[in-house]
Amino acid sequence: MSALAGCSQVTDTAKSAASNAASQVAATAKAEASKAIATAAAQASASAAAAASNVAAGKLDINTASRADLVTTLQSAGVPADQAGSLADSLIAGRPYTAETTASKVGEVLDKANVDPATIVRVVMSFIGG
Repeated sequence: MSALAGCSQVTDTAKSAASNAASQVAATAKAEASKAIATAAAQASASAAAAASNVAAGKLDINTASRADLVTTLQSAGVPADQAGSLADSLIAGRPYTAETTASKVGEVLDKANVDPATIVRVVMSFIGG
């Protein structure tokens, strides 16, 4: 075998190995992408189901609600009309809320305004956060 033929074989072997490695990397990347897409779809589905459940339960997303919606919710829960507007403004100023902080932050705003505890509970139960 000549030196030229040996180099040609080495080159072909290297090309084949590189091609196989690229195919394996591509297959792994596709599998990982498929897993990520499936996970994202499952999470989106769960989030949509939770949001639909909250809407069906009449809960308002405190992070996206308009001032008018907040005023209406506050009044429906028993907050006097003369306080509802300023409390809605305070709630908007306190954004963002999370699932973990909604109750404490809303409760603190309402407590500072001397809203009675039963009304605070009704208000907090009207909102979702996060």
